[in-house]
Amino acid sequence: MYRSTNDLPFKEIFTVDFEFYGEEGEIKTPVCMAVRDLKSGTVCRYWQDELLNMEEPPFDTGVKSLFVAYYASAEFSMFKVLGWKPPANILDLFTEFVCNTNGQEPKFGRGLVGALKYFNLSSIGAEEKDQTRRLILSRGPWSQKQKIDILDYCQTDVDVLVPLLEAMVARWINSPNELGRAQLRGRYMTAVAAMEYNGVPIDVPLLTLLQANWSKIQLKLVEEVDRSYGVYEGKTFKVKKFEAYLAKNSIAWPRLESGKLNLKRETFSDRSKTEPRIAPLHALRKTLSVLNLNNLAVGPDERNRCMISAFKAKTGRNQPSNSQFIFGPAKWFRGLIKPVEGNSIAYLDWNSQEIAVAAALSGDEKMWTDYATGDPYISFAIQAGLAPIGANKLTHPYERSLCKQIVLGTQYGMSARGMADRTGIHIIEAQELLQKHGETYRAFWTWAKQNVNTGLAGFPLSTKFGWRMCVGAGSKPKPNTFLNWPMQAHGAEMLRFACCLATEAGLKVCAPIHDALLLEAPTSEITEQIARLSGHMREASEFILGTGKFCGVEAEVFHYPDRYMDENGKDMWGQIMRLLEEVQP
Repeated sequence: MYRSTNDLPFKEIFTVDFEFYGEEGEIKTPVCMAVRDLKSGTVCRYWQDELLNMEEPPFDTGVKSLFVAYYASAEFSMFKVLGWKPPANILDLFTEFVCNTNGQEPKFGRGLVGALKYFNLSSIGAEEKDQTRRLILSRGPWSQKQKIDILDYCQTDVDVLVPLLEAMVARWINSPNELGRAQLRGRYMTAVAAMEYNGVPIDVPLLTLLQANWSKIQLKLVEEVDRSYGVYEGKTFKVKKFEAYLAKNSIAWPRLESGKLNLKRETFSDRSKTEPRIAPLHALRKTLSVLNLNNLAVGPDERNRCMISAFKAKTGRNQPSNSQFIFGPAKWFRGLIKPVEGNSIAYLDWNSQEIAVAAALSGDEKMWTDYATGDPYISFAIQAGLAPIGANKLTHPYERSLCKQIVLGTQYGMSARGMADRTGIHIIEAQELLQKHGETYRAFWTWAKQNVNTGLAGFPLSTKFGWRMCVGAGSKPKPNTFLNWPMQAHGAEMLRFACCLATEAGLKVCAPIHDALLLEAPTSEITEQIARLSGHMREASEFILGTGKFCGVEAEVFHYPDRYMDENGKDMWGQIMRLLEEVQP
């Protein structure tokens, strides 16, 4: 057991912090760095000019040393800029604070100041912190006094990490097992820095044209799409007109407890999957929600970069900004992704990741057998009697889409009423299908209900490698909070490990997207690099699911001069490109 930092199995321990500046989309520029050696107590401070002349870090980063930071991806982004190799052992106190308070709401947030206050440790005041950050972000030039102020500020952060580390070791990182899990999370932050540094290639000339003509395009788009619906006045969606359209066309639609139509984006998305007449209207609404194309974070090198926001979700998944990240807005928007001349990009995703996780971790062999067919949704459709033996997604697309909604919805605890609203089927049919799912996958449901009972009782849920969630005292969580968490959290863990393997192998991963990765490589090497990345993703899935079980991986490739195109965004992309030609001066 570890009681203090003196018990940790490292010859040297360094707390490290950088200060830097740069807008979203840009590669950040280092300003200074402070390093504290915990064993000797010495502090070294380095200004920008010194850092830029260093070929390697001025402290040991080998296997006998431990690197400690708070939100370490920021530090490792500076390692990328400076050309330094990342340390062998990493402990990110941010990931450990978030992990061990997940499910609670720390009073002062999850930043460094919030973590210090959580342990009743003193820190620099928020107002003073903001003032110095503004000085740093001004990009200089700085007077000698201002340089000293910035270095003092930087040192303050490495100083306060020492008592924070002591507190976390005593309470949370107090065994070799916990330390190993924490280091795995710290390791992911190096992958985050690499992906943020790489960024996604964007067709900036086309983006500029869209930005200049966006308002005109939106008006024309509404005019064209709304001819089939008659639910808009200008760019304003009229609920009464939509209600009349639904009644006229006998389309079932979910309502809120108040009796009003449920107009949430998720509702439109769900209904568009089983009611094709709604799909164009859903795409229009989502497109109109993109109010300002200028929010997309693109650097001067024409690459999209923004904070991946690792570990931000309760499940441990990334949560980048929907407006700044190219994969955040409507799917047609992804057509702006375009490889540079000589390069290709590939989108690799795991097949039905959540189903694989549910089957493997619950030990439900029937569910795993259906997953192993390559299409668990059509397998369930056949068992439910909705499709004949031998059916596939081409012969029975509606039945497959319906059963996909059911299979995934059950993992979120969706009721028969919710299922009926989501799919448009009768509530009695929904009840029968949910009952069939429960009878077919008994082992899964026994395991799932046990997870719910554990969470509701106030005990922590945990993944195989230590990401945890435990609701705070006095809170009243919903059972469904705990139902899907194990699948999502293990899926996030799978993605993190794949990112580590891929970036450490030198593959240029541009972005993580839920259960997928975007790869960029020279066209002459893309086939070989897809094979390598597929291998890493398979290894990561086996790492989570257990020996002999893994998720299949599919890849879509786009060669220059072609652009990335999501299948579900093709129609809207074509329509917007045509309208762009019409409205240009």
